[in-house]
Amino acid sequence: MHRLIIVDNEPIIVRGLKQLLTEEAPFELDVYGVHSAEEALRLFGLLRFDIALLDIRMPGMNGLELQARISEQWPHCKVVFLSGYDDFNYIQTAFRNGGVDYVLKMDGDEAILEAIQKAINELSRSGEMLRLIEQAKDKLQQSLASLQRDYVKQLIHGLSTVKQEKLDELQIPINASSPSLLLVSRFDSWNPSHSDTDKTLMYYALQNIAGEFWSGCRAHSVMLESNAMITFVQPMPDDRWQRGSRQWVRFVLGQLEMIQSASKQYLKLPVSLIASSEPVDWNVAYLKYSELKQMMFYGYGKRTEMLLTDVVNYHFATGGPPAGEAIIKAQSRLKQLLTSDLAMENRLLHDFDELAELSRKLTGDHPFLYEMYNGVAYMLLSAINQQPRKEDFPEDWPKKLISLEAHSSWEGALDYLRAIITRLLQVRNQESEAGTHLLIAKLKAFIDNHLDEDLSLVRLAETVYLNPTYLSRLFKQQTGQGISEYTAELRLSRSCDLLKFSKLKIQEIALKVGFDSATSFGRFFKREINMTPQEYRDTAS
Repeated sequence: MHRLIIVDNEPIIVRGLKQLLTEEAPFELDVYGVHSAEEALRLFGLLRFDIALLDIRMPGMNGLELQARISEQWPHCKVVFLSGYDDFNYIQTAFRNGGVDYVLKMDGDEAILEAIQKAINELSRSGEMLRLIEQAKDKLQQSLASLQRDYVKQLIHGLSTVKQEKLDELQIPINASSPSLLLVSRFDSWNPSHSDTDKTLMYYALQNIAGEFWSGCRAHSVMLESNAMITFVQPMPDDRWQRGSRQWVRFVLGQLEMIQSASKQYLKLPVSLIASSEPVDWNVAYLKYSELKQMMFYGYGKRTEMLLTDVVNYHFATGGPPAGEAIIKAQSRLKQLLTSDLAMENRLLHDFDELAELSRKLTGDHPFLYEMYNGVAYMLLSAINQQPRKEDFPEDWPKKLISLEAHSSWEGALDYLRAIITRLLQVRNQESEAGTHLLIAKLKAFIDNHLDEDLSLVRLAETVYLNPTYLSRLFKQQTGQGISEYTAELRLSRSCDLLKFSKLKIQEIALKVGFDSATSFGRFFKREINMTPQEYRDTAS
């Protein structure tokens, strides 16, 4: 669904256009409305907009000036002008700056709908991103990618320091003296037909998609593992971003939703994106990568199509997932198990069961059995030690876990290890859900305590430090209803109580439950319970 913003300094026009585009338009849009260019730029910093419907003559920054800002920072957004003045100079300037259409307010609703449809058609034509797959194939052939991956892998695991000469040699377009935003990306699921080569191509395609949306920034992505990609993003060294400004950070983070959407549309794959909220110095980049990776694999909700920054971790962490991977050299199956991400539950248990079956074919005191048991045991020991609640595990777990001799048979040892793995996964899922429940509880409390204020999705998302689209999806997953539906139910319940038990005037009640007039409150109330507020009060008294 395309997202559209209406910018007009007259509230009645904004309300009318929102009603036209949400209730009468032949296409589906997610519509927002603001009354100034400054409000619009604030929203552009938080959300991706595909179409902007701008009034030309507004106090302060006018529509043409706002168009210039939009075109500079969000070049993919299509602009339609709406004006009460048939002025050739305005029209000429609007089209010269890349406007899609220019509609006079007196032309009526049909002309406005036609202009929006034209913008939608242009968005479709300009979205030809399948060519990115072909570009990705060329990139795969370059041996340089392997050298880049090896060097970044050393940096991100704290095994090497960043050097500009090395970055230049490997053609990594990143400044060693400047901090970077870090982004960890993961495709959440694959089609059965995807080979390992196909998966690599898809990650390169995702990298190219991101580059399309991050104009004005330099970014470099590297696949560190088969199921994750890390990206470094920095501002370009030009005058586009003011020195010391964090505007480029808001721009980069604001494009993540579009990147996620483009992946779903063009690559046909769901992707999760986890980013740092601030640029990270190179000397602590390995710590931030570990944190982001933990969020990626143990995040919030159903852990698919996540769209998070580390800010949410600061406010809703409940102990968090353990960090680190066992680094034990062994036979391929054991190594595969020990370097698995524990969040990949089905894969982890499958690998263990396969390894257990192989071990059953060995005889007596084969040295590999000790290597296998100790490797798995110490991996689990490290994970459990970083859990906030040790009481979730059997009382004798440390002594029994670290000693193969504590088990009467190899089969008993295998059963014990599998039971500990299963319990660890259960505890981690509970921790993840606890963080989500805390977040949703805080949001509900905020709505309840601020029912008379602005409860737009953007404001609610700011209170819990999440992307608005992801918050909406997460709330629906956790509660079974949308945020607007929950808020409407709360407003109806509160208004019924006030009508029944208070002596407040209906206008006063309307304001207390978040309506700007008794008229709009009356329409809402009658639609919900099929009687006016006064009729309800008379019936209840």
